[in-house]
Amino acid sequence: MRVIKKEGAVVRAWRLGDGSDMERELIRQGRIRVLADGRYAVLSRETDGENGQIVGAGDYFKVDGGGFPYPNTAAFFEENHVHLEGDLYRQLPRPLEAWESGEPASDALRWLLDRGRLRLHEEDPARYYEAELWGTTLTAAKDAVLVFYDTVRDGDGHITDVTFNFVAAEEFRQNYDRL
Repeated sequence: MRVIKKEGAVVRAWRLGDGSDMERELIRQGRIRVLADGRYAVLSRETDGENGQIVGAGDYFKVDGGGFPYPNTAAFFEENHVHLEGDLYRQLPRPLEAWESGEPASDALRWLLDRGRLRLHEEDPARYYEAELWGTTLTAAKDAVLVFYDTVRDGDGHITDVTFNFVAAEEFRQNYDRL
C-alpha cells in the first residue's frame, strides 16, 4: 500500500541534549535514559521497557499519543520537517510504501524477511513484528503498520538496503493517509 503523512501535520519535537522541559520530564520518568557514553536510550512503545532505541545528542524525539517518545535521526528529521516556532514543526508529506498483516508481500518485505532483518510471529499477535533497529530489539503488535522510509536499489534494480520502522495502529490512523 502507498501512504502519506497527513498534509500539513504539525508536530512537537525536541532535540536531545538541548535540556528542554520535555527531555527532562521524560528522563525523570525513565522513558529517556542518558547513557555513560553521552548517547540516549529512548524507550518507545516498541521497546521492551529495558533497552531503549539508541540515539545521539542532536537527534530529535517526538512523543506519541500514549506519552511514549520515539526518535528521529537529525538528518531524517530535518529533511522531513520545517521548523515553525519553539517546539512546533510541520511534517513534509511524501508518499511511502507500507505493509500491514494480510496484504500481499512486497519485494521490500520479502528482502527484509529473507535476510532476517524482520521476523513475523504469527503465534504472538502482541509481538507480531520483531526487528533489530536503533541498537535494540523492537516489537509491535499485529495491527501495527510496517512503513518503508527508503528502499535502496543497485543499477540492476536489486534491493541493497531498506530503511523501515513499525507504526502502532493508533498512531498510523492519526498521522497517515492511504493513497
